[in-house]
Amino acid sequence: MARHTSFNPLTSLVLLLSLSLFHISIASAAAIQFRTVIAPRQSPAATPVIPAVLPVSCADYSRIANLSTIALNATLRGAFLRSSSMGTFSAAAILDKESPKLMDLKFNVALNQECGNSSAIAIVEAGRNLTAGSVAGMNILAAPGVAPDNIVLPILCVALIIIMGVPATLI
Repeated sequence: MARHTSFNPLTSLVLLLSLSLFHISIASAAAIQFRTVIAPRQSPAATPVIPAVLPVSCADYSRIANLSTIALNATLRGAFLRSSSMGTFSAAAILDKESPKLMDLKFNVALNQECGNSSAIAIVEAGRNLTAGSVAGMNILAAPGVAPDNIVLPILCVALIIIMGVPATLI
């Protein structure tokens, strides 16, 4: 004959807490053993600043200003990475390579007198291009995912609530 044991919530709570504390101690020991350095992402500060070698042509200054404007604006950067045909990592590498060069060129008085303030022009034109639906000469592609007006999303949410809720109410 099987012995019927009564359920004691206090015993279960003590067991759960002791197991979680044991897990935390093991996890923190593993984290100390295999600690890695966290590097910043999508930031011009992630790459070392390479001083611009003068003289820089006006075409180079314009290109650097345009790509830096795209790199430093989250909306433009997202649209550029989504619309680029070369892939996310290659496109991000281009943006991250050019954006640190802008500060040296932006405050170069001689270059700005010769070429005009390309960084200010790039900001204005990037806004116009974004409004027109393009970034860096590419049409902005639609974001992937389920459209908000699609009927599939509410049906999927209700189905998941039922699937997750029914076992919880039966226990």
